[in-house]
Amino acid sequence: MRVSSNTQYIMGTYNLQSKGSQLNRLNEQLSTLKRINRASDDPVAAATLVDINQSKSMNTQQSSNAKAAASQLAITDTILGNVSNTIISIKTLAVQAGNTVLTNEDRQAIQNEMREKVKELVSLANSTDGASNYIFGGTDKSKPPFTMAVQATPPQLNINYQGNDQRQYMAISSSREIAVTEPGSVVFGRTSTPAGPAPAGPTAAGNELWQSLSVFDEALSAGSVDPNYATNIATAIQGLDDGLSQVLASRASLGSRMQETDSLIEMGDALSVQYASQISNLEDLDLAKAVSDFEMARTALEVTQKTFSQVKSLSLFNYL
Repeated sequence: MRVSSNTQYIMGTYNLQSKGSQLNRLNEQLSTLKRINRASDDPVAAATLVDINQSKSMNTQQSSNAKAAASQLAITDTILGNVSNTIISIKTLAVQAGNTVLTNEDRQAIQNEMREKVKELVSLANSTDGASNYIFGGTDKSKPPFTMAVQATPPQLNINYQGNDQRQYMAISSSREIAVTEPGSVVFGRTSTPAGPAPAGPTAAGNELWQSLSVFDEALSAGSVDPNYATNIATAIQGLDDGLSQVLASRASLGSRMQETDSLIEMGDALSVQYASQISNLEDLDLAKAVSDFEMARTALEVTQKTFSQVKSLSLFNYL
């Protein structure tokens, strides 16, 4: 079969382009150390990589959300730990105040220390997070959830809640939100104003902490001359215990959510390793093989170039 010079030229050009493209592709792989740099390198593997990268990106976002939620929960938990310690310190003062041999000066000293502890407690209840948002104000994060004043007339200790009763939530997945705080009304109560005159029942369910502090403060102000002094001190101690239980219940609820976020973080980390391994298996370059292929392709291109150059220079006049 006779092959025309034009056909030989076309075939030679095609071979040169093909060998050149192969060498360029191998050179790019060696430069990026990736086997797949575009979909045409391996269409099936490239499509699989797109799916895996999408899953990896979603997992990264969810892990980031879970870590942010875990951080917020940890902040809240730490604050409630300090709250518990402060309540216990105030209860210790209340037990001391029950001693019948105390002088008025002793009770005044206890009251002064107690009020400082109450200020500390209110300060903890008005804590903010890293973004300066109030943690215990419900979804109203712009103002301190609790106000405190010491009035001239009984009840002198006046603490009130001005937040709402909603939890603050953070999304940890496309279908799951988790509460990262508890409203201050649930953790601490709403008001220090006693539900009724002592000793008839000066604390009410949900408000035991603040109201017991008010009862304690009033008892110290009245002193032992008040026939209800011992009863009011006992009521204050019981209220502090109830208030502490209320705080601990909120902390336990936070703890269960911390366990959930920790599990999600661990799962996310495991998936991240799995996705990275899958991507590496599909995408990473076998360097030794790539270098060998590159040298072979370069040699093949050089041979093709030399052959094509010789074919182009052939002419009938070379044989006359």
